[in-house]
Amino acid sequence: MNKTKHAVMIALFASMQNGAKHYTKASAHRLRELLAKYHGIQIQRRWLFYCLADAEGAGLIRRKVRYHRKPDGTFVQLSSMVTFTLSGVKYLVQKKITGALELLKRMLAFIAGKDKRWPDLNDIAPTWTPGEMNTNRRRLKALVENLG
Repeated sequence: MNKTKHAVMIALFASMQNGAKHYTKASAHRLRELLAKYHGIQIQRRWLFYCLADAEGAGLIRRKVRYHRKPDGTFVQLSSMVTFTLSGVKYLVQKKITGALELLKRMLAFIAGKDKRWPDLNDIAPTWTPGEMNTNRRRLKALVENLG
């Protein structure tokens, strides 16, 4: 991950109020402002969206598209809701980002079922096919049998 993509991840985290919220609705314009102000990086919208798509493809973030219906029946696209996945928060913790460890602890509490807000478990945990689940169950069973 290059310097700009790393800075985008930090800007996303900062727009979540350093993990105080579990998502961000920061617009592309606001993210570009944060990059320019705190990192000295000037990028165009297209490169920002490439960075976000790359982070999403790597499984570090998830985006939820949002729309608003006007009274005349037309739709307006709003800025996406972005949340970090478990892998994304681990990335931030590895990079020693202040506040990332607290977010990781809250995310683990969410996975344990103590928090019912968005994002859903499917948005932060990896999705496995039934075949992968069966393979993992067999591997776990074999591991337990070897231990005892």
